[in-house]
Amino acid sequence: MSHEKELRSILDRVAAGTLSRRDALRKLTLLGAGAAAGMGARVGAQDASPAAGGATATQYEPQGPQVENLVFWTRSSPDSSVNEWNALIAATERYTEYTGSPVQLVTVPDADFRTRLSLAAPEGDGPDVFGPIAHDWIGEFALQGISTPLQPDEYVGFEDIAQPSIDAATFDEAVHGYPLFGESLAFFYNMDIVPEPPATWDELVSMATELTEGDQWGFAFQLMEPYYQGAFFHAFGGYVFGGEDGSLDMNDIGLNNEGSVEAAKFLRDMFNQQQPPLPEDVLDITNASGFLDGLEEAGLLAMRINGPWREPALRDAGINFGVAKLPTLPNGEPLKPFSGVQVMAMNAFGNQQDAARDLMMFLGSPEGVSLMIEGFNKAPVHASLTEDAVSFNPNLQIYMEQIEVAVPMPNIPQMSGVWDPWTDATTGIIQGDLPDEDVQALLDAAVDQIRANIEQTQ
Repeated sequence: MSHEKELRSILDRVAAGTLSRRDALRKLTLLGAGAAAGMGARVGAQDASPAAGGATATQYEPQGPQVENLVFWTRSSPDSSVNEWNALIAATERYTEYTGSPVQLVTVPDADFRTRLSLAAPEGDGPDVFGPIAHDWIGEFALQGISTPLQPDEYVGFEDIAQPSIDAATFDEAVHGYPLFGESLAFFYNMDIVPEPPATWDELVSMATELTEGDQWGFAFQLMEPYYQGAFFHAFGGYVFGGEDGSLDMNDIGLNNEGSVEAAKFLRDMFNQQQPPLPEDVLDITNASGFLDGLEEAGLLAMRINGPWREPALRDAGINFGVAKLPTLPNGEPLKPFSGVQVMAMNAFGNQQDAARDLMMFLGSPEGVSLMIEGFNKAPVHASLTEDAVSFNPNLQIYMEQIEVAVPMPNIPQMSGVWDPWTDATTGIIQGDLPDEDVQALLDAAVDQIRANIEQTQ
């Protein structure tokens, strides 16, 4: 690369928020004192230049203070999620370069994370910083006083993030963590079988029916899991909790409204009328995911609903796959899956609050997130990082577009009382092939149980 092109590359990366001013000036110095002197002012000016999508990226430069050790709990592991682990290593080591404060990464398994943090944090045995966590855990940690609440203007760089992503980390008018990545379900297809993905449900049914033969299935997904069913409920006008602008009303439950009834009937008929054909194994909520993974990795599943976490395994299996937005239903509405935001948070019981806040701010900054995009393979919520993310993985553009029509997963603790009654109701409706007149009653009973579950937590 020529001298001038190298200079331009450095400036472009600063403008995109993927290179800090400090690192830029270091690189310029290596190119020559004249370059550093002549271009340094231009680098500084670009720190506040318009970023991709019209946003303004404010870079965060760590301030310290320097401490002997910062403990960071994560669900990522060097064994089960090595790419994520390496991304966290890269980001935290960069922070150490800036401040001199070493960061100790500790893996806490996903299934144990909330319980262990709830017990350890108040006793002073918890981490300084933890994450990334799903935003729907925020309400629980907020009520327990574990996540440190801050006002939006205390975060550096929020002008670069869309409000819904900030709302996802908001509870009781305070923001309890720095949003990093967004994710949602999308439409996966084997490009060796399906050259172009269907845009409508009718097209999907037609294609899937034609492609289902022998050991090959045209389409399948985890039919019995409410997380996947949510895309259909929302598209028909159903919802879990009412409310808007980041505030949810736990007394307004919409899982038995007219739209939810229609969604449940649609799912019932999908399987029982085999429109499209679905393998009987999808009725096994415990093992359906593994069964479908096997089909997909063997090249025997043409189309599937899934999320970005599925991509690494498909690449390892050598599957030539594509990702598209979910199709439009016969009612003219697009499927609207749940969306999630991955959040970095700090422990309110920690005794190194200033250093923990500094680390959290850096990890959530454009520079910090840019070091983690490839490892996590998720769409960054910073608008200034869109171009870099898409250049790494074009599929991230699809997830960003899908998130625009998705419904944020409720982040209030009462959501924990929703899943079992919802599952029980749709299991009875689908597996029992219930007549229309009984669908409403079963959903009514589910909502009654949800209300009872919520009352027990008050």
